[in-house]
Amino acid sequence: MIIMGLDPSQSTGWSRYDTGKDASAIEAGVLKAVGDDYEHKAAELGYRLVKLIKERKPDFVAVEMPIRSMPARQVRKVKFMGEETVEESSGSGLNAVISSNQMVGAVSAVIGAYGVPFITVAPVTWRKAFLGFGTMKGWQRKDWKKAVRAKCDSLKIIVTNDDMADAVGIAYAAKGSDAFRWIEAQAKSRQAA
Repeated sequence: MIIMGLDPSQSTGWSRYDTGKDASAIEAGVLKAVGDDYEHKAAELGYRLVKLIKERKPDFVAVEMPIRSMPARQVRKVKFMGEETVEESSGSGLNAVISSNQMVGAVSAVIGAYGVPFITVAPVTWRKAFLGFGTMKGWQRKDWKKAVRAKCDSLKIIVTNDDMADAVGIAYAAKGSDAFRWIEAQAKSRQAA
């Protein structure tokens, strides 16, 4: 069975995991979404994904779940020229929420048009399955990216950027999902009949 992992964004990481082979055989790449606005970037991503699905022929797809709401404001104290001040940030912000949902919408539409079964997987879920832990107190985005790349290196999976590494983790985690196990059992039943 072939699992495709997707980390949708304007630089969408993808992976192809043949579950009958060693994890080191997982392939990965990136689809770049170019355009003047979110809609055209989503359309470009959809076009590129059509080509990828035709070439790689997945039996199942796992997609990282998009950001569902505005991240909470983060407050931190910083020292500047000997004075302590409070700095606020809004996390990923509205643009990240919009872009994330546009890209996942495009991906879901293409996968649905091909009739390929798929799931969305929350980052904490796929990280726990791939890394062995889904949360780590004090970790920032860069810490997660570093850990995922290190895990890919330890499994001898060739990735050249963070988007590809995340897509590998997503596909790897999908193998343990109830949805994939059900589809795998159905395929085995058809082969036995």
